[in-house]
Amino acid sequence: MGKRGAKPKFTDVFCPNKECKFYGISGKGNIIGNGTYQIKDKRVRKYICRECGRVFNDRTNTFFDNVRKDESVIILALKMAIKGMSIQAIADVLEVQPATVSNWLFRAAKQCEKVNEDLMKDPNISKVEMDELWVIVEKKLPPRTENEDEGTWMWVSFAPEFRLIIDFILGPRKQYVADELIKTTDKHLSDSKPLFVTDGLKFYAEAFLKKYGEWMEFPRTGKKGRPKKPAIIPDENLKYAQVVKNKKGKKLQKVEKRVIFGENIDQSEISTSLLERQNLTFRQDNNRVSRKTIGFSKKIRFLYNQMRLYCTHFNFCRDHMGLKKEKENGSIEKNTPAKKYGITKSKWTLTKLLNYRCIKISTN
Repeated sequence: MGKRGAKPKFTDVFCPNKECKFYGISGKGNIIGNGTYQIKDKRVRKYICRECGRVFNDRTNTFFDNVRKDESVIILALKMAIKGMSIQAIADVLEVQPATVSNWLFRAAKQCEKVNEDLMKDPNISKVEMDELWVIVEKKLPPRTENEDEGTWMWVSFAPEFRLIIDFILGPRKQYVADELIKTTDKHLSDSKPLFVTDGLKFYAEAFLKKYGEWMEFPRTGKKGRPKKPAIIPDENLKYAQVVKNKKGKKLQKVEKRVIFGENIDQSEISTSLLERQNLTFRQDNNRVSRKTIGFSKKIRFLYNQMRLYCTHFNFCRDHMGLKKEKENGSIEKNTPAKKYGITKSKWTLTKLLNYRCIKISTN
């Protein structure tokens, strides 16, 4: 033991080399310190993996890997982007190049994808609401026209109990986009299927059958007539209902609740009101998806990057007023959607979100 005490054991650090047999696994004793280096506002520790010889540091495989700009400037730029400010406006305020801001937004979206893939999986959710949000991309088009389905829509899956945005897809109102939304949402769910509730759009029922249906061939009965054709039947555990709004002109006449698949579905659970309220939050809080705006995205990839950052920040870093509760001492406890569900133990900061790295604790 030296004058500075025992050498630290890096039990929570893992090797980022995918070729290493200890990739993504901590606590194996293969990581040792390799000094530090100074950046503008702090020191960064370096490591060596004794198994494969890979040299890395605290910022490897995070948003800040090989980023030289001051972190506070980047965080401020991304907070502006979350609120829907344009890339050019952010560049003008911070006196950087628009291409630099665009690159930060792209890297942030990739980091958020990694966080969602690692943490947003196998949630035990009892109900999932799905809806589509009309957005403007490239040029302004009038909504509610014959060709509105050809425009860009934001398809969202939402867990109302925890106000958790499960995932989203950008695309036209077509069958293949509905199929993709169901597949993407299913990747985040556990084996127990929740109740799915959507609006009356016809594409959802076929998408659920494609994902959860089984091909059934019916035996011959021996009676006259043609035999029954093979068909796709829904899984016995699938529960799906629709909220259909009947309108006359622009006025709502009647709201009808339909059970499409499944049995014993409580009529009070057939609702998409909380997701529709979330759509209002999107529009009020984010200039890129507002209805009457000239701040819309000129390219769909810019909208995707911004919305991926926005939704992940919403889940992990933002207190939700609908999730607050009063403690015994009278104080109010605020919760983020991720904290409410139990994905995280506390509210994250944007810096913590951008510094997240996947980790697997060794059981040996």
